[in-house]
Amino acid sequence: MKKPAVLIFAVVAALLVIAWSGGWLAVFADREVIQATIARAGFWGPLLFIVLALGMFAAFMLSPVVWASTAVWPLPLAFSYSFAAALLASVITYAVARRLGQDWAQDRVPASIQRWEERLRVHPFSTIIALRMLLWANPLIDVFAAVARVPTQTYLLASVVGLLPPTAFQILLGAGGITIAGRLPWWGWALAAGVALAGGFSFSKLRACRALK
Repeated sequence: MKKPAVLIFAVVAALLVIAWSGGWLAVFADREVIQATIARAGFWGPLLFIVLALGMFAAFMLSPVVWASTAVWPLPLAFSYSFAAALLASVITYAVARRLGQDWAQDRVPASIQRWEERLRVHPFSTIIALRMLLWANPLIDVFAAVARVPTQTYLLASVVGLLPPTAFQILLGAGGITIAGRLPWWGWALAAGVALAGGFSFSKLRACRALK
């Protein structure tokens, strides 16, 4: 994590803590108010959620949006919208990567995923499912599948099968996390933000040390 990213994270975390302690976020803590607002929005609610999920998917941050969906919709609906968003984002990434070409996509796949290349070429269906189970809705999987020229039909079917269990897990994780988060005082949020910031800083230092070896 580079210094600008750490600084931005720290500022956002501090603003959230101040807003929470000042009661400015109280409206967002009222689940019934949020659900009523979403219900009044009609089909725009799910549509805006999917658009937001597409943007967060590109930033490797789909999980928070999926977790939040459990606060505004019943779990079956939250799962349906989240699954549709994850699948749509994955398919779009795969299609774009194939259109841009293998050379462009190859440069954007890290070595940790490229190690699966031989297995993907021999057993594309089971390999994509395995990667989905490990990494869920990760755009690198879609780019990697495009690089390996996995047939579209195989990619789609494997993605549908592979996305189902981890999406269900994310929904259950979000439902439990929101229940716990709703009971946290403002200092609990501050502590959580501090731990996350320290963890990100430690991780960046560890990667820097490994790069020097």
